[in-house]
Amino acid sequence: MLILIAGLVLFLGVHSLQVVPGLRTGLKGALGEGPYKLIYTAVSLIGFALLIYGKIIAHPPTTIWAPPEWTRHLAFMIVPLSLILLVSAYAPGHIRRIVRHPMLAGVALWSGAHLLANGELSAMLLFGGFFVWSTITFISACLRETPPPVVKGWGGDLTAIVLGALLALIIINVHMYLFGVAIIG
Repeated sequence: MLILIAGLVLFLGVHSLQVVPGLRTGLKGALGEGPYKLIYTAVSLIGFALLIYGKIIAHPPTTIWAPPEWTRHLAFMIVPLSLILLVSAYAPGHIRRIVRHPMLAGVALWSGAHLLANGELSAMLLFGGFFVWSTITFISACLRETPPPVVKGWGGDLTAIVLGALLALIIINVHMYLFGVAIIG
């Protein structure tokens, strides 16, 4: 469990630099743009690897609670929406303008849905960590930044919806092979 926690601390910690005003800018100034990006990427990758490895070796699973069956159905409905939000972060459109930070909102929905549907301690740490991080970072970003400009047309939104739905279909079909949990069937 300590490896999972260390991975979360590294991965989410480095992704939280923008929450503290001036910290990211100060580090870039002190280290230089290139070294900052290199260190940021290295810490992110190490943290990501540790949290994945920590989740894999968290056996035997410690069950904290038995989630009701409806939580799995709720996650089945919410995760595709979270994927549409994730894609819309890269597709300028009305979704991005309204939500302002769709990637953070998507991570909050994804992690929140998984947190409700999983009762194991390791899953609660993993998804709870991402939920708390994305919620705090979303609020912080909304308070310090102005909304993106108005866009014309619906191309970005349509792209986000189609690609998000396709990603959801792919994940439904490979979830069992990647994570050991069947979504359907």
